Amino acid sequence: MGLMVAFAASLLGVVLLFGFAQPARAASSSMGEINAEVTDPQNLLGGNVSHVNDEIASIKQETGVTVRLLYLANFAGSKDPDTWAGESLESTKPPANTVLLALASNDGRLVVAVSHNSDDWLKDKDHVSRLSQAALGPIQKGDDPDWSGAACAMMDEIKVLHKQETSRKPKIIIAGSIAVILVIIVIGAVVMLLRRRGKKKKTGESPSDKDYPSDEGPKTGQTDSSDAAKLVKPKAKGPRHRKKK
Repeated sequence: MGLMVAFAASLLGVVLLFGFAQPARAASSSMGEINAEVTDPQNLLGGNVSHVNDEIASIKQETGVTVRLLYLANFAGSKDPDTWAGESLESTKPPANTVLLALASNDGRLVVAVSHNSDDWLKDKDHVSRLSQAALGPIQKGDDPDWSGAACAMMDEIKVLHKQETSRKPKIIIAGSIAVILVIIVIGAVVMLLRRRGKKKKTGESPSDKDYPSDEGPKTGQTDSSDAAKLVKPKAKGPRHRKKK
């Protein structure tokens, strides 16, 4: 009897779980795409969800940038959408090089936020502005904003910036190598010049300057009066005779 009651309770639990699961799935599909990368409760992406997800995966593989999309009705309650988007992104502890695109469908506004742990080329203010302008273009075209096009346009701009960065690095390395080589050449030239000057000073001294003191000139066949006086010997004087008184 106890076994039968336990079996009945288990069966009832399975039925209840299955019954609640179906409405939850239906509600999820009506709210649109909601996952780690895309939050679209209004289903603004429509049938372009798979295409946008493929672009997010492609941009991650090609550039290493993680893209997150957040579609909202408006930025109500936020005085500064830029600050709000940045704080919201950081609160999720995102991986390095993460870009958040937040779009408000009722306001027709968008915000691009880049995580603090991103590379300099990605979080550069001018580059962030370029991402915002790229995403804003498809929204402002015509009467029907292209929400999926805004996300794809921003990701295309990320690819452009990444290509510029990768092409700039070899140039920096080459320029740095050339600068190092030039410094080495200059140092070598200075050392050679100093050595040559030292050799010239040594070879410029005459043999007489080395052999004799500075106050004595080289010995020649001529002598001055003082030397001649020293060389002439005085004549010997004979004995003096005393006169007889």
